[in-house]
Amino acid sequence: MTTPILSLGHRNAAYSVAFARDAQLLASGCLDKTISVWDLPSGKQRMQLRGHREAVCEVVFLPDGVTLLSASLDKTLRLWDLESGKLKSTLTGVHQTYLTCMDASADCRLAASGSHDKSVVVWDIAGGQPLGELKGHTDLITAIAMSPDGKVITSGGHDVLVRLWDAEKREPLKELGPHTAAIQSLAFSPDGTTVAAGDDDGVIRIWNTKTGDFTKIRGGHQRTVKSLTFSPDGTQLASGGADTTVRIHDVATAREVRNLQGHRNSVYDVAFAPDGKQLASAGFDRTVHVWSL
Repeated sequence: MTTPILSLGHRNAAYSVAFARDAQLLASGCLDKTISVWDLPSGKQRMQLRGHREAVCEVVFLPDGVTLLSASLDKTLRLWDLESGKLKSTLTGVHQTYLTCMDASADCRLAASGSHDKSVVVWDIAGGQPLGELKGHTDLITAIAMSPDGKVITSGGHDVLVRLWDAEKREPLKELGPHTAAIQSLAFSPDGTTVAAGDDDGVIRIWNTKTGDFTKIRGGHQRTVKSLTFSPDGTQLASGGADTTVRIHDVATAREVRNLQGHRNSVYDVAFAPDGKQLASAGFDRTVHVWSL
């Protein structure tokens, strides 16, 4: 069994986690509506950001290294200045009920958010404005991912379909599926050619976005796949599950290669460090673990 090299305690469940581009900082979003920013070399909390009115479901570092984007069940996205610890701006006014998922393009020019209101919203991050709303899902949206180049958005939820959208034209491109259960996690590969989708049955499928074919990961989670992320080089896929485990899969063979056990409750998010040598996991057990790979 692998032991985490660092464990960061929280006062409440940790829902989301992200590395800064230089891997010196780690951010975690929590059920208690706060965001903690950690100094990784020392393992100490640098600051805590307060302002959201509901659980923080996603956090993303912008390329400038001093700005953080967060998304919350309170239906807002917020931009934070990490030098002052102050709120820079709030993006809001579109979603009608819980915002459950968010992702951004690699350059953080665009973001996409999904909601229980069955809509996907595309945002201009710098402008702080919604660019459009994507409608087509027939049930709750619980997972979203944006291709690194920002051209394609994928979304999934309780209607058991993976949907692909043109981010610029804001039009549907393709439907993949159906899965046999609600989709709870999505991730684009670094080259944007494949999408990994995890569902409530514990199944992970890796979809070819061009052909619509899929490969099913063999073995793995016994319960819901809560989170997915590709390694920076695209050769590995990490997943976090309701079965308390973090698993790493070889993409080429679709086989599990590592099982990281240390959480005592559901793992809600996983994130690779930019160099791919570390993995962070956020859990309902009020802990963020950092693992050496």
